[in-house]
Amino acid sequence: MAATPSVKITKSFTWRGQPRHFSNRYHLIGGTPADTSHWITLMDAITAAEKAIYPSTCTIIAGTAYAAGSDVPVASKTYSLAGTGVFSGGVIPPGEVAALVRFATAARTAKNHPVYLFNYYHAVFSGAGTPDTLMPAQKSAMATYAGTWVTPGFSDGTSSYTRGGPNGVSATGVVIADNLTHRDFPH
Repeated sequence: MAATPSVKITKSFTWRGQPRHFSNRYHLIGGTPADTSHWITLMDAITAAEKAIYPSTCTIIAGTAYAAGSDVPVASKTYSLAGTGVFSGGVIPPGEVAALVRFATAARTAKNHPVYLFNYYHAVFSGAGTPDTLMPAQKSAMATYAGTWVTPGFSDGTSSYTRGGPNGVSATGVVIADNLTHRDFPH
C-alpha cells in the first residue's frame, strides 16, 4: 500500500506545574490537499471538532501537515483553542493518564491478525467513584469526534479525508476504551 499524507495536532496542558505538550498524528485517506490554503482549512476543521473532547484546561496549540511518506512539514498553523468540553462531576487524574481510541481496519497482518490504528488523548476525566474509567460525557464526546474520522471525514473545502494508517489502510470503525490507560512522559 502507498504512503499517506498526515496532519499532526499538538495540544498543551499543565503537568507538574509546567506546560506539557502532546500530539496526535492522523494519516489521511482521500488524497492530498492541493495547497497550503487547503491544508489550513483541513486543520481548522479538525481542531474545531477536536477541542470538544478537552476541558478548558487543555489548549490546541498547533497543526502541522506532512506530505505522504515525509516528516518534513508542508504547512503549519499556530492555534490557541481552549477545550470546550464540559465534564462536571468527574475527577481529573494525573497528566500521564490517557484515553485510548482504537480504529478498526479491514487489513490483516501476515499472520492474519487484525490491524488497528490508535490514538491516545490526555486531559481526561475519570468518572466520580470510578477512578479507572473514562467519564461517560467525555467518552461520548470522543466517540463523536473519532466517528467523524471514519465517516464523513474532515474537509479541506474541496475534498473530504478520513482516518487511515501510514501505509494507506482505511479506518472502518472506532472503539473508545472504557478504562483509562497511561503514557509516560520523560521527566
